Amino acid sequence: MILYYLPLILVFLSVLISIKYRTAGYLLTAIASAMFFLFTFRIYDYITYFYLIAAIVWIIASVFSISYSKKYGRWLAPLFILTIAGMMLILYSPNYLLFITGWEIMSIPAYVTVAVNKKNDMEAYIFMFFSEISTVLIITAAVISYVYTGTLNFSKLTNDTVLLIFAIGAMSKMGLTPFMISEWLPIAHGSAPANTSAIFSATMTLMGVYGIVKIALLSVVSIDIGIIFIIIGVISVLFGALYAYISENMKSLGGFSTIENNGALMATIGLFVAVDNSVLREFILISIAIFAMAHSIAKTGLFITVGHTGVEYFSAVNGEKSTINQIGKFFALSSLSGLFPSLGGLGTWMILESFFMGAYLYGPLGITSIIAGSLIAMGEGFATAAMLKVFYFTDNHKRTSGKNLENYTILATGLILVFLFAISFLLIGNEYISGIPSVLVFKGLMIESRFGPADFGLITPLYIFIFLLLFSMIVYLVFGKPRVRVAKRWNGGIEHNEYFNSFNYSNNIRLILKRVLRTSYTSEDGVETVDIFWLVMINIAKTYRKFARLVAYKIMNSSISYYIIYMIIAFILVIIIASFS
Repeated sequence: MILYYLPLILVFLSVLISIKYRTAGYLLTAIASAMFFLFTFRIYDYITYFYLIAAIVWIIASVFSISYSKKYGRWLAPLFILTIAGMMLILYSPNYLLFITGWEIMSIPAYVTVAVNKKNDMEAYIFMFFSEISTVLIITAAVISYVYTGTLNFSKLTNDTVLLIFAIGAMSKMGLTPFMISEWLPIAHGSAPANTSAIFSATMTLMGVYGIVKIALLSVVSIDIGIIFIIIGVISVLFGALYAYISENMKSLGGFSTIENNGALMATIGLFVAVDNSVLREFILISIAIFAMAHSIAKTGLFITVGHTGVEYFSAVNGEKSTINQIGKFFALSSLSGLFPSLGGLGTWMILESFFMGAYLYGPLGITSIIAGSLIAMGEGFATAAMLKVFYFTDNHKRTSGKNLENYTILATGLILVFLFAISFLLIGNEYISGIPSVLVFKGLMIESRFGPADFGLITPLYIFIFLLLFSMIVYLVFGKPRVRVAKRWNGGIEHNEYFNSFNYSNNIRLILKRVLRTSYTSEDGVETVDIFWLVMINIAKTYRKFARLVAYKIMNSSISYYIIYMIIAFILVIIIASFS
């Protein structure tokens, strides 16, 4: 038993060590993360895939931090590691009490990291405000679960109330609609150092996904709750991808991309909650695990790539290149784009297959599934464009020995995603694995999507990887290194700029969707967009203020007449409510 919890003991110990010996603390955290994976991961037990995901991200981020965090002094290492310790406690927790404890241990050092890094109260307060909203809601869900089950352990539930309240709390941490309206997640992630932003985006939000999946596995099937989750997820996918595409702050782009990825996961969880077909439910659960794995690892690569530039905005990048960095970045961003031959391509395929299979369930759920699948596919298109923007406009890598570790970390991240894609058939249960020997696709190498005895779709990851590699080598050998032909460019609707930059790259969408983005033109700043979510939030605040003033000045104005009317109405309502109880 002590051996099982040894990784948790080591990671808390590394917090203390890192105060004086930063590198030793990071190395011990990486070792503890590897041990955590070895002690907890079980093949085909898909909830433990979250343990594998977290361990890979922590190892990559810890190794990257050895070189990256030198400029931050002593405070970053212990805060970074303590955040990881909180997340590890969440994954170990057998009950709500330890889960909530880990949730707070994860959140508090993260808040301090943002506050110390930016030296600005607003970003840190925004982060903590939404963190505490999530904590309060999760505590509420735990209390309700205790009322129903008589225990604080994670137990089977006979209704969907706990799932709904817990999910709303987790969605606050994940930055999903309606919490996306404040943009707290892009603001917080954009305000932290890159290594911390990586674990914020890749594993802190993953804790929310993990928690919802854990409660969903214990809850009853609920079509209504499932459809609500699907709608929330789809809206988050569309607007998260859109705002990632037009963002000029690289870390904020990563934050919006996280909202998009979490939205896809939330929608898929909704489908899982709503479906009553055991075969399809298991395939959906595998899809969630594979997509979460691809998102978390690739998002780590995105943030360490951004951190490696040393700046926050695309406009500040100087254009120097590193071949090692380019290769790793290409595969990591391909995964976030949902493209082959990376794990993100498989995860996206599985999620879309899940929704298109859901369309055959007919009724409201079937209609919701086909619409959701189509809109998620559209959001993935915006996500691909956003990742291309990062790829082409983040070349700012100095060729110094001090940066080699960071370059190789980015390369390793990309290669891990390709490797996991190539062996993905080993991670999926045998009931979804087959082959077609007649066309040389040997049994055990093909993944099939289905919700009954017959196949719905087929994919062979290893063959895709081999053929892409083979054809790429043939093309290179025949035609040699690609030659670049300079052509006159359309500058994104901007005439006065002398070169094609990231702003111009995104300007087509600013112009096409000007009614949504409220694109405007000013003589001083040129093209500007207005965040419609901020407008909605401001309008809600103004409406509430008008209502409060109306109540204060017209009703609650010390008039005895209004108080008597209020007491009579309240008395009548109490009688009515009591009569129904």
